Amino acid sequence: MSPLPSHEGLVGDLRALRERGLLRLRDADLPAIRLAAGIRHPGLDAVGAAERLLSDAVERLGGGKLGEAAAYTFGLVPGTRDWAASDRRRRAAQVYPVSVERFRKHQERLVLAQVAEQILALCGDAGPAAPAARTIDRARIPVAAGSGWVTVQVQPIELVTGVDILVSPENVYLEMSKPFMPSVSAAVRRTGAILGPSGEVEDDVIQRELHEWLAVYGRTGLPVATGTVAATGPGGLAVNGARRIYHAAIAVPRTGSNEYDVTPPAIALAVRNVFRLARTERDAFAPPLGSICFPLIGTGRGSLPLRTGLHWLWTTIVEELARHSGWEVHLTVPVPEVAAEVVRALTSGR
Repeated sequence: MSPLPSHEGLVGDLRALRERGLLRLRDADLPAIRLAAGIRHPGLDAVGAAERLLSDAVERLGGGKLGEAAAYTFGLVPGTRDWAASDRRRRAAQVYPVSVERFRKHQERLVLAQVAEQILALCGDAGPAAPAARTIDRARIPVAAGSGWVTVQVQPIELVTGVDILVSPENVYLEMSKPFMPSVSAAVRRTGAILGPSGEVEDDVIQRELHEWLAVYGRTGLPVATGTVAATGPGGLAVNGARRIYHAAIAVPRTGSNEYDVTPPAIALAVRNVFRLARTERDAFAPPLGSICFPLIGTGRGSLPLRTGLHWLWTTIVEELARHSGWEVHLTVPVPEVAAEVVRALTSGR
């Protein structure tokens, strides 16, 4: 394992990074930060690893004035990524509140020193036997144009907690997968059902509500247009904090087989319709809906290559957040190795 960078070297690099900003990170000469990033995140692109290391270190400060000032100092607060160094320093000074000059001479030095300490702690967490390609359990990916973050969660969708809207890919007949199938739709249906004392299904809540939606719109037994999104309640998933399930019709069954076809444009259309429906429903709830979780749409039984499905999903999410900010977005990826590949793709420009 590589030797750890020095605390002094990290503070110097952090000072330089504060001045240059994240937009110029790729061209910055930051040997201590790059060394630490390589230790902590050896499987990521150098720039992505450095930014993620910085974000993790600031997060470890635990919030409060120190954490908030650190986030503004480095442009990690949504919307501040492209701020000038003077504007970031001024806003960080307001956190305490002190004059800009006093902040520069006192609190800013503390911020840099403490972030450096957290970076060293993160490097130590990697352990002496860290593998060449580390897996992850969660990652925050910055969205272009300062539109916030997308959180990658390494767990199946039925275990995601605290997210208002869960997106479930469906076929164009809006018939959910059988509960025993290995798909997102099956997991949502299975976990959302109300069970009796011996585990029997007393109410197939989510599929029942989906059938009711089809009846209301006169589509019982008929396909809906590709990209259509239907909303139901969360059924048993309410215990995880879910308040809505958005069913995205993207898969077209192949006649006479158990296979499905998913076209990349169908993913983009479905994602746009998810955001459109979410904006429509947002204020009908108290508190208003604010978070959405997407699986890797189309890359399961839809058989699209991971990179293809991810490209269309991510590109559309970024476009939607640029036009309508304020949403907290999550991606759920149940396999750690796949999640690591997703993070690498999203932090290295795909």
